[in-house]
Amino acid sequence: MEARRVALLLAAACAAFGCAREKRRPSILLVTLDTTRADHLSCYGYAKPTSPNVDRLAADSIRYVNAYATSSWTLPTHASLFTGKLPTAHGATFDPEGPLHLTQEGGIKGNASWDAYRARPLARDELTLAELLRRDGFATGAVVAGPWLKRVFSLARGFDAYDDGHFVDLGAKVGELNGRPAEDVTRAAIEYVDTHADRPFFLFLNYYDPHSPWLPPEPHKSAFWSGPEPQRPSPDYASALYDAEIQYADLHLGRLLDHLKARGLYDDCWIVVTADHGELLGDEGLWGHGDSLFQSEIHIPLLVKEPGVDHPRGVSDAFVQQIDLLPTLLQRLSIPIPRGIQGTPIADLPGHPIVAEVNPLPFMSATKKDARQIGGWRALIAANDKLVWSELGHHALYDLVKDPGETTNRYAVEPERARQLQQILAAYVATLPAPGEVGPVEQPDEETRRLLESLGYTERGESGSADRRDGAR
Repeated sequence: MEARRVALLLAAACAAFGCAREKRRPSILLVTLDTTRADHLSCYGYAKPTSPNVDRLAADSIRYVNAYATSSWTLPTHASLFTGKLPTAHGATFDPEGPLHLTQEGGIKGNASWDAYRARPLARDELTLAELLRRDGFATGAVVAGPWLKRVFSLARGFDAYDDGHFVDLGAKVGELNGRPAEDVTRAAIEYVDTHADRPFFLFLNYYDPHSPWLPPEPHKSAFWSGPEPQRPSPDYASALYDAEIQYADLHLGRLLDHLKARGLYDDCWIVVTADHGELLGDEGLWGHGDSLFQSEIHIPLLVKEPGVDHPRGVSDAFVQQIDLLPTLLQRLSIPIPRGIQGTPIADLPGHPIVAEVNPLPFMSATKKDARQIGGWRALIAANDKLVWSELGHHALYDLVKDPGETTNRYAVEPERARQLQQILAAYVATLPAPGEVGPVEQPDEETRRLLESLGYTERGESGSADRRDGAR
């Protein structure tokens, strides 16, 4: 009789207050370090101290050494991250006939060709990670720092709170506006965490600082460059400024991680840190990103810290992509994975080829040296081999182990291997659906257009790169 009374009391307590065995669902922090190549983070073997806080997180996470972006610029890669689909399928990318006009009517600076500077937003029927998590009871918030994440591109879908303001006026030195600094991203993130600490939340953050123009504050600049500024841009100087910006962003990401620990939220939180794409820093005379698919642009960091004290830690050599994060999180949260996505839960890999693609607009893709058109690209990573398929026939095949700098094109000397990989790539791409309709759109506002122009996007393409070559270096 006594045992039955105790059981009834326990049942009543569980009903009133929630049974202790039914733990609160974990929150999710998803961070993109904009324009951050893996090989400039200390935890990926870089000799300079760019990322002490990311390194600390890496030691408490699974660090993926073969993680790849789906493209080499911001809009399509973030859309892939949010939908689990490649750019061909989700449609958020450059399109010379796209509904979003990225310059003022009639072009800019009197150049009529800029009338074709257009893009497509995310197709209206695409489900995003934020929508799926919100349906399942999560609070959803985002703090973004770059112009391609402005809500006009439809990446805000599913977020209850989407903070895409507070860009910095830098004056005439580099243009009118720049991205939002890391210090302010972290300030807003801490405010969001404190406001939503009583329920599971999904918080997405974009730290923009490693994107050019590089104007790192002290003491970060002096940590990597102590001499006078060179008269002409050099790879060493550019790399120093880039490293300083990474260290600055790392400092403020570390502040947020410390705050999560102080609030008792860190242990029970999924924390995913990755990048949207990388950056060419004078590699073989190449700069910027967004119109090619070299390793410096598409090999990205990926750290995944799972909830719980005894979560897995270590290094994984599995080949993964941004599209795999959505199904991984949904699977682990027991949320049904939508049909039609191209990503695979990481636990179930390998499940798809590793493919990246980029399609610069025609006026963006002429090299400075000889004005040849670069055209669109697709890349297939298959273990040690990388096939680069060119829309204009500039195909390439690289051995990433023997030739990580992609200096020796083996396409002509290994035609059978090139043909095999090209068949795999073509067969996979043929399975991808065309993107859906975008529906009515609002045009970018004046601030977004000013941002694109100030940051060089509407002058030399997404990256503002000065010199490019075709894939057959």
